[in-house]
Amino acid sequence: MGIQKEHTLTTCTDNQLVTCVKAGSADAFVELAARYFDLIRAKSASFHGTFLDRDDLCQEGLLGLYHAACTYQEEKGIGFSSYAGVCIRNCVIMAYRKAMNVRRRPPNGFVPLSSNEGELLSSSESEDPESMLLAKEHLQAVLCAIQNTLSSMEQHVLMLYLSGCSYAEIAKRMGITQKAADNALQRVRQKLKKQT
Repeated sequence: MGIQKEHTLTTCTDNQLVTCVKAGSADAFVELAARYFDLIRAKSASFHGTFLDRDDLCQEGLLGLYHAACTYQEEKGIGFSSYAGVCIRNCVIMAYRKAMNVRRRPPNGFVPLSSNEGELLSSSESEDPESMLLAKEHLQAVLCAIQNTLSSMEQHVLMLYLSGCSYAEIAKRMGITQKAADNALQRVRQKLKKQT
């Protein structure tokens, strides 16, 4: 019975499979995914080599295909393969943007180095006074280490890096090579580790 069902699905058109998926058939989606896996790989290929894993990108593409199957309307006159391609690409792009936003978000407890003390205290109102005092002392120690141990070039590179600039953007803004920017950040890390 299972073999006959599998054989039947392989002879279905994409639109017939979509109808089965909408009716809740997992087997129909498996067949649809097998047909569209090359398209999923192609749509996610431009994001390979980024910090996202290839398997994660393909999984997002599968979600896009599933969304396409569930929302496809044949009467609108658009072929399913075209519609699926758009949905797959949109899902991959959304996953990439979300991951970029997470990467750019400062870690918990992050205090911008350019903050003045009033901003630091007002952002920590819910903390107890002892924690606030310790945070303030730590911030002052870090600022002191930055001012006293880093060269002006290293301070500039650090500020650009903390504001979310990539090595290429730092290099362009400062008129240096990406390697010089990387070397400066390595020196910053070493110096601050010794001081804090």
